[in-house]
Amino acid sequence: MNPVPHLLRPWLQPLTAIVVNYKSGGFALSCLRSLQMEWARCGGEPRDLEMILVDNASNDDSDRWLDTIEREGVRVLRSGTNLGYAGAVEWGLEHSQQEGPVMFLNPDLFFLPGSLQSLLCHLASDPALGAVAPRTFVDEDAHLHLPPITLPTAWEECLGTLGRVVPSLSRLLARRQSRLARDHWSAWRPQPADMLSGACVLVSAEMARGDEPLLDAAYPLYYEDADLCQRLAERTMHMDWVPAARVVHHWSRSAGAGSAFEGQPREFWNRSRQVYMERWASASMRWTLSWCERLIARMPAALLDRIPRGIESLGSQEQEGERVELTLPAGGDLYMELSMTPHFTLCAGIAIRGAEPGESWSFPASAWDWLFPGTYYMRAVDSESGAVHATWTFNKVAPARSQALPSEPFQPASQGGLTA
Repeated sequence: MNPVPHLLRPWLQPLTAIVVNYKSGGFALSCLRSLQMEWARCGGEPRDLEMILVDNASNDDSDRWLDTIEREGVRVLRSGTNLGYAGAVEWGLEHSQQEGPVMFLNPDLFFLPGSLQSLLCHLASDPALGAVAPRTFVDEDAHLHLPPITLPTAWEECLGTLGRVVPSLSRLLARRQSRLARDHWSAWRPQPADMLSGACVLVSAEMARGDEPLLDAAYPLYYEDADLCQRLAERTMHMDWVPAARVVHHWSRSAGAGSAFEGQPREFWNRSRQVYMERWASASMRWTLSWCERLIARMPAALLDRIPRGIESLGSQEQEGERVELTLPAGGDLYMELSMTPHFTLCAGIAIRGAEPGESWSFPASAWDWLFPGTYYMRAVDSESGAVHATWTFNKVAPARSQALPSEPFQPASQGGLTA
């Protein structure tokens, strides 16, 4: 190994990246290629980037993608059963031959220029940092910000459950989430976090290579990242969100959305939630949460999730390429918040700077293409005050883009590229 890059760049240490794939082979290939490109931009030696893909019994056309990935120098592990996200990461880590930090990744990611260096530099800047994560967007043009997530607790779950039947509580939770999201989307310096999304996390070698598992396989899918964040906090290790690191996350390409989620993904979510609450919530809070859920289950459907008044319908966008167009109700700096529920308790967002009242606005094409079909709710929010100027709903009929972003192939291992 050439020692010069590491003398000039002390943050550039051998890195292990583990991608967990489930029926997303084309996206996984694009993800790995973009990561390799970023490693090259950092000045890293190809052999110091250890890339491992774990396929969770995809049983689709993934083999052709996996064969390509394997030919390009990535170690591919094929599981005969679905190990879950955490189990797959742990299996990949067992096959690691490096000793440095570890990234665990969803397959539907794409690293934008400068993203990896920002993460590596920040992780190396503080020995007390246990993990860092990037800013994420739905689209490659970085229009549609994904929402920040907060550490789940039984108390917050109680509030969310009761909010389904108490409109004033639902509005309060939505205002709080909107304020958090706007601060998150507008930040440019690294921010301390109590929760990082498990879609893309860089973990220190101390945490990743310790005696206990990095991710706990007791979680089949979901909540494994929250469990990791809880354990980091127990060890007094900090976590930071690094907005300069920009990564595309096409969001839920494996689990799906809407009705597609209401199968095995929902079953996994329920099981993981139970494990998490048993581990991190007190017995009294678990009882309270159970009571809230039983109360809601007995409520008449007409009293649940009531749609607020004053939502303007924009109709259906049925043709491919047909996008939402509207007249902006206010000027200044705005965010268009996008949610799959009319209560806006979790939103993605698009920044609009220096808008003029009455100005025509169209949903950005690159972000629109990645949206799943379904009913969406959108509102124009003042970026400073949080005042809601107008709320709309629309139905996207055209399918989401299914092709991953184009990427350059790896340099073959025989020519000095990655080794398996």
